[in-house]
Amino acid sequence: MLPMDGTVMVESPSLEKLVQEFAALPGIGKKTARRLAYFVLNRPRQNIEPLAAAITEACEKVKRCSLCHSFAEEDPCPICQSRRGAKTICVVEKFSDILPFENAGIYHGLYFVLGGVLSPLDGIGPENLHIPQLIRRIASEGIEEIIFALGSSPEADSTILLIDKLLSGSPVKRSNLARGIPMGSELEYIDEVTVLRAFESRTGL
Repeated sequence: MLPMDGTVMVESPSLEKLVQEFAALPGIGKKTARRLAYFVLNRPRQNIEPLAAAITEACEKVKRCSLCHSFAEEDPCPICQSRRGAKTICVVEKFSDILPFENAGIYHGLYFVLGGVLSPLDGIGPENLHIPQLIRRIASEGIEEIIFALGSSPEADSTILLIDKLLSGSPVKRSNLARGIPMGSELEYIDEVTVLRAFESRTGL
């Protein structure tokens, strides 16, 4: 039965729901979300089912490491297990920021994922990050150096200053990546050579 005004609902509710789910992903606008939804529907069912299964399997098996908060199927994660006893922690904003260091083979210590940086405008304060767990880990494992690899945004600088203040009086060495990384850039998108130079030229706080 047609609506009283004669209009017809072109998109099905299920399709609209799929579009909304894609649009909720980071960096995906409504138009891109709609294109992705159409792409999925145009694919043969046997090609889409593995994607759905992979998403479900990842959500069931992958979890946060209780020590560094990175993603892994084991707890502690393989890096925390294999590098137990290391005295250096590289602090990053998100899990994907670990990959440039591991791919370049320039660092062999521990990591810690903060879960973001301070951003009052976005409602992200110290209570929304894993800062207390970082402070506890530094003390409990006798960490000797923290390398801040949080990018070069004002929010990252504010986060570093807060952690540095919380560690006042602690003998742990604090250093920051050199400014070879462009201002405001995301670490996960920086090429390995730039990351290597920034890492090797890191400066003390």
